[in-house]
Amino acid sequence: MITLSDNELESLLLEDVPYGDLTTRSLGIDEQRARITFATRERPLVASCTEEAVRLCGLYGLEIDGYVKSGTLVPPKSVFLEARGDAGNIHRIWKSVQNLLDYAGGIATYTREAVLLAHSINPDIVVATTRKTTPFTKKIAIKAVESGGGVAHRLGLSESILIFEYHRIFFPSDEAFHEALAKVKKSNPEKKIVMEAETIDQAVLFASMGADILQLEKLPLSKLSDAVQRLRNDFPHLILIATGGISAKNIAEYAGTGVDMIVTSSPYNANPADIKVAIEPLT
Repeated sequence: MITLSDNELESLLLEDVPYGDLTTRSLGIDEQRARITFATRERPLVASCTEEAVRLCGLYGLEIDGYVKSGTLVPPKSVFLEARGDAGNIHRIWKSVQNLLDYAGGIATYTREAVLLAHSINPDIVVATTRKTTPFTKKIAIKAVESGGGVAHRLGLSESILIFEYHRIFFPSDEAFHEALAKVKKSNPEKKIVMEAETIDQAVLFASMGADILQLEKLPLSKLSDAVQRLRNDFPHLILIATGGISAKNIAEYAGTGVDMIVTSSPYNANPADIKVAIEPLT
């Protein structure tokens, strides 16, 4: 899975504690020994970014008494991370760790629900997420998706070729675009060519031009099923992706159309997990 660097973890903390903890320091309890625990409440949780939480604790001298790995399904009312150390350092990292676990855990838990719903219809289907992440949260969001059993559709523009309408409009005709596409395939022999299609006719055209993967964008379910059937018959080598307006509410229906992959942004909008934090002094 993706791993956040120590510098990235420090930047999370610096947002919350740029100049130390005034309250804890003023009360004079910095050096008292304490324990902090993170636990689920009434709902189960798919944990994510617990490794980063552990490292953030370690950066401030806390000792870890136990934690679960990312991707673990934690039952309700269960402690899944526990650490001890100086109260000043515990208070310093408390909210940053909680925010990280809340955010990542919410995405991971939602993703797991969506994956299970899709797999209940088609056990082989892949659930992936888009590049439509909240700014500056990409690494956390992608790790959370992976923790929930999903994958990243595209990590960025540098590693894959995905052709949209906004690329094709620079060519005066289908013939001119077809020539350019042939050059793309020749100059990138190790890459699969993905094209987005908004209609069945477009999908057939792009398949005939040599696309390896078709991303079927916002087709109604009935038309999507028809497109899959036609494309399977005429172009059996194609990988077919459904995308646009898909969430946990309707993912099972899309899984039933016969596509190989479903791409969605909905996990990024999941409610954060509700994690219970407890801090207590050690005698």
